[in-house]
Amino acid sequence: MAGRPHRRGIPKPKGQKPRQTRSSAAIDPEDPCAVPGCKNFADKALGGRSIAYDNAVDVWDNLQEGPRRVKICRTHYKEWKKAKKDDETEWS
Repeated sequence: MAGRPHRRGIPKPKGQKPRQTRSSAAIDPEDPCAVPGCKNFADKALGGRSIAYDNAVDVWDNLQEGPRRVKICRTHYKEWKKAKKDDETEWS
């Protein structure tokens, strides 16, 4: 590429890398999974997610009615994604 100036490289910092201040083992779980019978936690740091109540009812019929968003654990989030993926292929 003629006429284009050479980009100046940014020097790497010297010395040791900074340590991580927080480990995943130090997290105290607080939010339980909303799916009945599940004893896992739905904290974001542990892989949990928050999905819309209407979308969750499509997969699990026996959810308690309540807030607009439902917090679910990582295992149930994966289950929900697979179920919704199958639903989308039927519509096409």
